[in-house]
Amino acid sequence: MSLITDKIVSVRMPKALVIELKEVASKNHYLDVSETIRSLLRKRWLEQKKPHKAKLNQIKQNLSGISDPKQLRALKQTIKLLEEINEIQ
Repeated sequence: MSLITDKIVSVRMPKALVIELKEVASKNHYLDVSETIRSLLRKRWLEQKKPHKAKLNQIKQNLSGISDPKQLRALKQTIKLLEEINEIQ
């Protein structure tokens, strides 16, 4: 079963956004602006399918700045519990 279907969408954008998208397309070696938009939308869509995973990754990243070992250990245990809860759901 394919999740991707063909749809044509027309979008009006400010000129500055179009210029920025063209720069991103060139930088990332996309063929055109539409490929850039599809890539951005696909990335955000996949993030929304598993929002808790993105949030947990952000929390883990924030933990790297904590220097107190006791506090860090407690927070890591909390994260482990949250991950287990998310697996159950």
